[in-house]
Amino acid sequence: METIAMYWESKVRTYGFQLVQGLHLCRAGFPMDGISALGAFLQRMAGNDLAFRAVWAQADGKGQIRIYLLCDSSQLSKLRVFGSDEPLLASDRWAASQLVDMICFQGPHFGDRYGIVDYSLKALASAKMPVWGAVCSTATIHLVVPAGRGDQAKQLLTDAFEIPK
Repeated sequence: METIAMYWESKVRTYGFQLVQGLHLCRAGFPMDGISALGAFLQRMAGNDLAFRAVWAQADGKGQIRIYLLCDSSQLSKLRVFGSDEPLLASDRWAASQLVDMICFQGPHFGDRYGIVDYSLKALASAKMPVWGAVCSTATIHLVVPAGRGDQAKQLLTDAFEIPK
């Protein structure tokens, strides 16, 4: 059973926005029945000092699961070296990485992450800002936008949220 907190303010508060620019978004598809192998693969990555800014997965409804890894250039090069003898990486499953920007933020009442994400996406949609990923992790929200659009997205969010001083 999941408990969902409900939270409302006319202008949502956050502690501020952290912008990381020029990250690599890597994407791969795997059969749903290979999810345990995928989990073991991610554990081996951690054991090989491969760290990511964000990792998320999404079922595609066709028996496949798509995994997304967000990393900086130094981690991307480690990923390529790691992948040279790693069957899951060496396959043609991995799409070429795309450059993206990521905005992270948390707030005093982010137990209602879903409502905060909705509020954030509406603020970005008002300026037709594309969002390529939205990830919630405990009280933190990560939004992924096309490279070069992070400053604009951060400003849109800053205008929409209240940042207590």
